[in-house]
Amino acid sequence: MAYVIINTCENDDICATACPEEAISHGELTLDGVQYDQYFIDPSKCTECGSCESVCPTSSIFSDSELPSKLKLFKGVNASFFA
Repeated sequence: MAYVIINTCENDDICATACPEEAISHGELTLDGVQYDQYFIDPSKCTECGSCESVCPTSSIFSDSELPSKLKLFKGVNASFFA
């Protein structure tokens, strides 16, 4: 499991700076015709420490096990960025 960033991300670098594993990157991704310009969390590097979630000013970071059902697609969006 890992943390996941959703589309309410404001593109600041607070979460990336807080991540001790350097698992968070900013970029653009087009997936199924939808453009995402935000920060993404690499699920293979995330150690679930929670450092990113605690500093996010927009509550845009969730543990993938706690993602609301309507936001579950962002688990795949984050993983796709690093594929």
